[in-house]
Amino acid sequence: MSVKDTIILDPSDLKYLLIDSLNQYTNNTYFIDGKNPYRFSINKKKFYILIKNIHESGEGRGNQDECRIQVARSNNFNPALNESSNVIVLGYFHDERVFTAWNPFIMQERFNRRDTISLYSRFSIQREAAENGISNYIDNNNQSIISFKPQYLGLYLENYESIHLLNQENLKNLIEKSDEFNSEDSFNELDYNNNKITITHTRYRRDPRFRIAVYSAYNHKCAMCGIQLELIEAAHIIPHSDERGTDEVNNGICLCRLHHGAYDNSLIFIDENLNIKINEHKINYLIKIGKDSGLHHLNKISFQKLNLPQNPIHQPNLDNIKIGNQLRGIEEI
Repeated sequence: MSVKDTIILDPSDLKYLLIDSLNQYTNNTYFIDGKNPYRFSINKKKFYILIKNIHESGEGRGNQDECRIQVARSNNFNPALNESSNVIVLGYFHDERVFTAWNPFIMQERFNRRDTISLYSRFSIQREAAENGISNYIDNNNQSIISFKPQYLGLYLENYESIHLLNQENLKNLIEKSDEFNSEDSFNELDYNNNKITITHTRYRRDPRFRIAVYSAYNHKCAMCGIQLELIEAAHIIPHSDERGTDEVNNGICLCRLHHGAYDNSLIFIDENLNIKINEHKINYLIKIGKDSGLHHLNKISFQKLNLPQNPIHQPNLDNIKIGNQLRGIEEI
C-alpha cells in the first residue's frame, strides 16, 4: 500500500486533531501547552502526547503491509521523557483516520538505549480499526500494538497501562461498553482477567442560574450575531473542566448555537480587545481534511467586536479570555 499521496498533517493540525478527538470522550479535557509533544489534562490526569504521521517503512523492508513512525529525542521531547510518566507516542494515518499506539513502557526502555527509534505497525490493522473501531496485533517482541478510531483516544489514555494487555475480543467489548456509556455523565470500572479498565465520560450540565444570568446580561441576544429566536445558549469562557471555570457572568457569553459550537471548537476566538477572530490554524486543518464547508458563515463576523452587556461588571473578564484561549489551543492571541 502506498501513502505517497496521503494527507500529511502539520504539528498545528495534529494538535487540533487531538483536541477534537478527546472532546468526543469527555468534556473534562483541555490543552495545557507544548509544541509536539503536547500536554493535556484528561479527567484530571496530565499526559504528554507526541504524535507523528504514519508512513511507509522505507526501502529495504520487504513487508508491503508494514508502516512506521520515527521518533527522536529533542529539546521539546526530552523534558517529557525525563518525567518518565504518562508519555504517550501516537501515530496517525489520515487515509483510514485512525491512531496507532505503542506500549509506552517499551518505548521508554528503547529510548534508554538510543536517541532515535522506529515504531512499526501494519496497514491492515489500521484498516480493521477503521471498520471495527479498534484492532491490534502482536509483534515479534510480544508487544500489542493498537489502532483505534479518534473517539477512543480518551479511553486509551485513561487506561494505557492495562489496555495493551487485552486481546482483540476484549478490546472490541471495551469500545462497545464505552459507546454504551457515552450518552451521559458516567463512571464505570470493568475487569478483564484482572486488568482494571476505567471509563469516565464527563458531560457537564449548565447551572440554570448561570444561564438565566447570562441571558439577562446580553438581553437574550447572541453577542456575535445578535440573533434571538430562542436559539441562544450560555457559553463558558474558561470551560468547566478547568478549576478556574466559574459560573460568574463575567466568565460567560451569550451565543447562538452555531457560534457557541464554533467558539468551543476553537474555530473562532475573542482577542484581548474583544474582537471576534477566525482561528486560521484550525480552519487550515479543516481545509486539509475536507471539512471546511460553510466557512462563509464565520467570515461574516470576523473582526467584529462583541456586543457587550451594558453593566461593566457582566462584561467578559480579560484574564478569563486569555485563559480560555490558551485552554482551547489558540495560537494567535
